[in-house]
Amino acid sequence: MVAVIKKLDSVSFDQFLNDHNPFEHAESKFNLGGVKLVTPGALVPIAAACHALASSGRAPVITVDDFSVRSYLLRCGFTDMVSRVATFDPPYSSFLSSAFEWRRGRNPMLMELTKIERGSALPALLDQVVWVLRHRLKYRKYDAYDVATAMSEICQNTFDHNRNTCGFMAMQGYGQGTGRFIEIAVADSGEGLRATLARNAKNGLIRSDSQAIQMATRLGTSQYDDPTRGTGLYHLLEIAYKHQGSVQFRSGSAKTRFRMDTRRGWSFQVPPMPGLQITLTLRSKERP
Repeated sequence: MVAVIKKLDSVSFDQFLNDHNPFEHAESKFNLGGVKLVTPGALVPIAAACHALASSGRAPVITVDDFSVRSYLLRCGFTDMVSRVATFDPPYSSFLSSAFEWRRGRNPMLMELTKIERGSALPALLDQVVWVLRHRLKYRKYDAYDVATAMSEICQNTFDHNRNTCGFMAMQGYGQGTGRFIEIAVADSGEGLRATLARNAKNGLIRSDSQAIQMATRLGTSQYDDPTRGTGLYHLLEIAYKHQGSVQFRSGSAKTRFRMDTRRGWSFQVPPMPGLQITLTLRSKERP
């Protein structure tokens, strides 16, 4: 019996994918039936997955039955971003879709799902991250820009390290005051860490996706033979340590989730899908 997932996030995403993985079955379906809340940590990978399926000649179908979730998918820009490559069941009306468009960019705590194909898309996104960190989560200016620098390299990697693909990014804020936190997700539909790191002979033989994630979080590990590259994932991990957040790296058939209150990482085998998916959670600096 398949368990109903009510909160679809970066943690439950793999249970969701395991129930019916469109990359391993003939039917390219994402069934969000029963889901009551969905976060960027799941939405961004689903968007990347839809584009990956479409590029292989398949037509994904996304089933959504909950009214609030259907509304959120419109508000966060998900429907607009995937409607060119996927269909929704039941379909959205064009009137309802246009009714949400005027809200885009009006809530600083929500970064709508955005396609990243070139560096020119990044400054506005990173400015929003910095603003939220400084004015809503009360980070110092230096720390806020430190986060933005790490996110900039990770976003750049989505098109630098892959051929004929792109990346996606979204952010959502939750809670109030001392309980406020943000979730930022970045994903692509490329070749994944194992394949990209293998292009550099200095990385040696990489035997698994889990090993690739472990290597990628070390300073200086990159597909390029360049000592200035390979800082993004390491830097992001250090940021999460410093601010007691959490970060998850998912690539191929493996994911590693780090919780910084214990400075530990847990690795798991997961249903395979293309690309690299990253979710970062940071909490408010305000104290009760």
